[in-house]
Amino acid sequence: MTTKPRIVIIGAGMAGLTAANKLYTHSPNSTFDLSVVEGGSRIGGRINTSEFSSERIEMGATWIHGIGGSPVYKIAKETSSLVSDEPWECMDSTVDKTRTFAEGGFEVDPSIVEPVSGLFNALMELAQGKDKDIISQKDGVSGLSGIYENATSVGSFLKSGFDAYCSKGGETYGTWSRRSLEEAIFTMFSNTQRTYTSADDLSTLDYAAESEYQMFPGEEITIAKGYISVIHHLASVLPRGVIQLNRRVTKIEWQSDQESPVQLHFSDRSVVSADHVIVTVSLGVLKAGIESNDSEGGLFSPPLPEFKSDAIKRLGYGVVNKLFVEVSQRNFPSLQLVFDREDSEFRFVKIPWWMRRTATIAPIHSNSKVLLSWFAGKEALALEKLTDEEIIDGVLTTIYCLTGKEVRKDTDTTKPLVNGYVNGNDDEVLRITKVLKSKWGGDPLFRGSYSYVAVGSSGDDLDAMAEPLPRVSKKGGQVKCHDQPKVHALQVLFAGEATHRTHYSTTHGAYYSGIREANRLLKHYKCDF
Repeated sequence: MTTKPRIVIIGAGMAGLTAANKLYTHSPNSTFDLSVVEGGSRIGGRINTSEFSSERIEMGATWIHGIGGSPVYKIAKETSSLVSDEPWECMDSTVDKTRTFAEGGFEVDPSIVEPVSGLFNALMELAQGKDKDIISQKDGVSGLSGIYENATSVGSFLKSGFDAYCSKGGETYGTWSRRSLEEAIFTMFSNTQRTYTSADDLSTLDYAAESEYQMFPGEEITIAKGYISVIHHLASVLPRGVIQLNRRVTKIEWQSDQESPVQLHFSDRSVVSADHVIVTVSLGVLKAGIESNDSEGGLFSPPLPEFKSDAIKRLGYGVVNKLFVEVSQRNFPSLQLVFDREDSEFRFVKIPWWMRRTATIAPIHSNSKVLLSWFAGKEALALEKLTDEEIIDGVLTTIYCLTGKEVRKDTDTTKPLVNGYVNGNDDEVLRITKVLKSKWGGDPLFRGSYSYVAVGSSGDDLDAMAEPLPRVSKKGGQVKCHDQPKVHALQVLFAGEATHRTHYSTTHGAYYSGIREANRLLKHYKCDF
């Protein structure tokens, strides 16, 4: 009896389960001996639907980024996951209720905010390769031609655009000049963009690669029954035992001289042989895995070839965390937060540094008592180490310093900070009663959130990430590696959001990469797909 080819998929997130689903459903008579090994205690990877204050929330992936053509939207719709009788995160829009507050205690009029918002959005559209002539005709953004000629990073491009636009007038608003206020508002929108990309600073985000990134058309929505419903759908076809939890891989030994070319070593010291391995771990885990290139300390043995390891090193990978707080009252407005420059003498010293690049704090839907803020980069990492008391103190201090209300203690409660503002009722005291935060940076199974094309890297590095090992010779498609004339093909394959050139950083990019690698193996074994 012929032994079935053994395929092991490392990681039970979107990419891994998509690949497993495709391989299982498109191989006749169970062509493969298939297993999915997951280092953690749950499936989903960077998708992690949870509950907080009796409401459904997402600790990780949150949005379907455009419903037009999205495979994630298609699955969610087909499984009736887009509707729910229970409240969920971002089930409605509160954008029209957004209020903007600047440090110094005053509300910024929309007539000042909206032109800066329009400028920022127009600049991002230019960076993303949208029609320059159409964008330049928009109100308030004319005269921007030429600013993209020498841009190397998205950050430098945005700065050039703002400098070409900004007001030269002498109006003042409290301690703010018109220019300094516009600059701070522009920085606020930049901080929101940081959470979209995971970059700590937009000056590290490559400008040329930005135009390769593709978006689906249509609205961006969240999934009523939770993102995990898509994961459960993908996993539902797999027989019991295919997915193995708490199985952390410590070493991938490829180019083995044994009958099966790949040996997987696990944290419990067990070893599993395989003909093919699909690696779907995050770019952060891969970066950590190649830091030690000796055969004992690295994730791969032998170490990855230079074309692969160099791409891993050059690409960017950042941390984005979400902070949820439960407050004592409903009808809290969506706040945009405008902070003063670091060198300003008018800065409120009570506001903690880790709050100062947070752009918003807002209810997760219009009638919710749960507020959400997003953190990226250094602040996201700092958030993971803060106590609940430090978070409560920092968030309330920030809210009250910006809204202009003095912070005072409530002697009738153990909660440290209260204030009677926010919804306009000075008799009602706001308290934070509960805190929940994500911790993607410190989790050794992820080491961050998602990838970006950093300055010095390019889309070619994303393509290199997707290339299987051993590398195929250009002559006749023969596999060659380490001076061996012929070795087993497709020993180590790679999937995950950081392996997709145009949809990196997204769940649908991870989905597409899982399909790609499954199809690669199906084609290798001449299966219909």
